[in-house]
Amino acid sequence: MDYKMEELLPVMAKLAKRYTSGESTSVSYDTARRLMEAVVYCIKECETANKAVMLEGQRVDGMTAYERGYRIVLDKAEQAKAVYHRMILNFEDYGCQNYRDTILKGIPAFFLKYDARFEPQNHVLTLDYPVLKLSDSVAGADRILDYLTEAEYEQIFLQNFNREAVINLLEYVRPDYGSLYFDNLCIPVLIRAAGCMIGDEDVYSLKLDGRGERGAAAYFSEINPETAGNRLGGLLDILEKEVMGEAYRGIFRNCAHDLAVRIQNGSRF
Repeated sequence: MDYKMEELLPVMAKLAKRYTSGESTSVSYDTARRLMEAVVYCIKECETANKAVMLEGQRVDGMTAYERGYRIVLDKAEQAKAVYHRMILNFEDYGCQNYRDTILKGIPAFFLKYDARFEPQNHVLTLDYPVLKLSDSVAGADRILDYLTEAEYEQIFLQNFNREAVINLLEYVRPDYGSLYFDNLCIPVLIRAAGCMIGDEDVYSLKLDGRGERGAAAYFSEINPETAGNRLGGLLDILEKEVMGEAYRGIFRNCAHDLAVRIQNGSRF
């Protein structure tokens, strides 16, 4: 960050005064720490967005950079809300309670509780349902926007398959998946779809008989994990291109090595 502590302290002091409704700039240590984190978060948003720190050839002061960043944070929260509203129009939870609770109960709590002014770095939620791709380095509105963007993409992917086929597969993987499945729903679908591709079966049916399972397992046996990951990555990339069409982003191959390890350790096709 391009600002030093002596430039941030006056910004934090003004924020503290606003926090106390103008009565004081004196706050507890924990509150002061959170407010300083808020200042840093917003200024970094400004810098990251390339809107930052120059005005008519002059570097803007810390308060201006903070306010610009704050407006960016508000915009990202609105973007996240737009993604969420679009996603839940046809949302399907496939009977998975953890998925349902995170999306339909947890996310609305973010929009109700998120404090872009005094604690923008706090994304409020634990996001108990894991998406396949989410950086641990982002927080606040950035994290929720990234999470919902990934969740929407995965939801679109899953909806290309017959609902009953997905549910039957989840029950096959874990009979009590409804209440006790805490992994990503795409994972068994990706593994089964890869097995169907290997066995030259209809991918969208997600059906694979015992012979097909054995053939898929053999495809990944007696090779090192790197080779297995590369093989699976190629299959998943082909699958993603076919299923997602113009929306293709090339993200499923990024989890191929992890899924290949699961397969080689006995995960069921």
